[in-house]
Amino acid sequence: MSSSAGSTLQVRLKDKNRLKEQRTSYKYSAMDIYDKYFNWSYNDMENSKLYDYVIVGAGSAGSVIAARLSKAGEKTLLLEAGGAVPPFLNIPVLTPLLQQSVFDWQHVTVPQKHACKGLINNQSKWPMGKILGGSGRLNYMAYVRGHIADYTNWCPDLEESVDKETSSLNVHCDNWYTDLSDAILNGAAELGQNVGNINRDLNIGFMKVELTSKDGERWSTDRLLHRDIEKLTVIANAHVNKVLLKEKKAVGVEFEKLGTQLKAFATKGVILCAGAVGTPKLLMLSGIGPRDHLKGLKIKVVQNLPVGQNLVDHILTGLDLVVLNTTLPLNILNVLNPLSAFNYFFHGKGPWTSAGIEVVGTLHSTKSNRKLDPPDIQLMVMPVGISQDGGIALRKIMGISDEVFRDYFSPLTHETAVSILPVLLHPKSSGEIRLQSSDPAAPPIIDPKYLSVQEDVEVLIDGIQFVKKLIRTRAMQKLGATLYTKHYPSCKEFSFDTSEYWECYVRHVTLTSYHPAGTCRIGSVVDEFFRVYSTENLYVVDASVLPVLPSGNINAVVVMCAEKAARLLINKKFLKQRSQCHMTDFMQYLFYASQVKN
Repeated sequence: MSSSAGSTLQVRLKDKNRLKEQRTSYKYSAMDIYDKYFNWSYNDMENSKLYDYVIVGAGSAGSVIAARLSKAGEKTLLLEAGGAVPPFLNIPVLTPLLQQSVFDWQHVTVPQKHACKGLINNQSKWPMGKILGGSGRLNYMAYVRGHIADYTNWCPDLEESVDKETSSLNVHCDNWYTDLSDAILNGAAELGQNVGNINRDLNIGFMKVELTSKDGERWSTDRLLHRDIEKLTVIANAHVNKVLLKEKKAVGVEFEKLGTQLKAFATKGVILCAGAVGTPKLLMLSGIGPRDHLKGLKIKVVQNLPVGQNLVDHILTGLDLVVLNTTLPLNILNVLNPLSAFNYFFHGKGPWTSAGIEVVGTLHSTKSNRKLDPPDIQLMVMPVGISQDGGIALRKIMGISDEVFRDYFSPLTHETAVSILPVLLHPKSSGEIRLQSSDPAAPPIIDPKYLSVQEDVEVLIDGIQFVKKLIRTRAMQKLGATLYTKHYPSCKEFSFDTSEYWECYVRHVTLTSYHPAGTCRIGSVVDEFFRVYSTENLYVVDASVLPVLPSGNINAVVVMCAEKAARLLINKKFLKQRSQCHMTDFMQYLFYASQVKN
């Protein structure tokens, strides 16, 4: 830090014992050392510095908005709780190993009553990126735009930057695939499903997955953050504690870095991009949220809004449910082969370029209206199973208990088990995120209330029934595909392959697709311009604003929301600086509130 910056810096250290207990994990991490030499930070740590915009969270949305605003001439500060990006994070095949690491917030839900019974303590682990690039650095890189009906009622004009030089996501179509991908597509065609590009040509059907990659490497939106952007300041390892509000106007944020508490001020706006968990937590810590909940924690209520409510997530089932009598090239031995490393580093080819997903497909369950509704089931096809590594890493990352792995998955260790995973696209069940305390260091309480509505179970069972049909097709039989018929240990009281058995199975083998959303949704917490209701200069742009889940992976949608928000801010297309609750907003709020209640 320069001497002039040091003279400006006003340091206020917190209680040392509290810091030792709650901040050690990042204060003394190796990533801070990396950050010191290879990342922005120390030259710009001036207290009470003034910017046009302060953005919280350098994930998929925050990085896009920061890059767009700063290039448009707006003096912008981007704050990220995580650190810099080491080069090995660009290797797609390492994706699963990044979960439960220093790059992950390592969130976990409360024990689930109706689901996740095969997981340790009935709790679902929720990986989320704590690094420049956010969850776009931890995800499986699948680029899926969803169905046109997903956006008709709330945001029909979503689009990305189409200029290849400035594109926020580099979408790569010519990926490395195993023979399983062609077998799945041919099998889907046998069953009368559409096969083509569901991102562009079709609204529903099956395709080889498109990945956000370039030359075999992961591509995430933090690559837009260049040092030559004069108006942009990025500070990593900065934990934002609250939004600073003057009455109901956002004027800045309070954040902490390496034990030093600082403030940054914004003249035009504070934009929260901390994700479906981080953003509602920060709003509630700042006094914006459910009145009774905040009062119970002795937090001064600035605005009563249903922040943290309507938590929804895509969940899946069907791990290692299909067994092949042939070997696929994406396996532990092939990944560890030095030739695979050579092909990756010198040619950008081979198994190291695989993120694990090869095919995505969408279809309707028997519960949906095929003519009016978007698809409610997605299939994600992965040529590996969690049994393949003998329980060393993958099952621990997902939180599968020792007992379940030993009794159910371990017999598949020497087989070629693959996962054709039914995903629940539009769950009827919804949950909430609450604060544990008024301490910013305390993790939030996450309760998605998975499978609390019976219809969600029935839709997932429909997905399993489709998988059974798929593996009986001629194309899949060429690979010797069969259903894994071992009884799930906790479901032995039910006859195998009955509806009762599959309900028991689904309630035990319940896993997140890493797509939580809706906790600050449009129409209840923010308006269509991403402004927080009844506040001024306060915006939210991330997965939390999605009023409904899209019919597919959500990263592309989050980026499109960020592009739209950036265009609105740059073009000044806001009717008023303050987001008032007009009659239309009030009616829309009542509608969404009734949906949450139901």
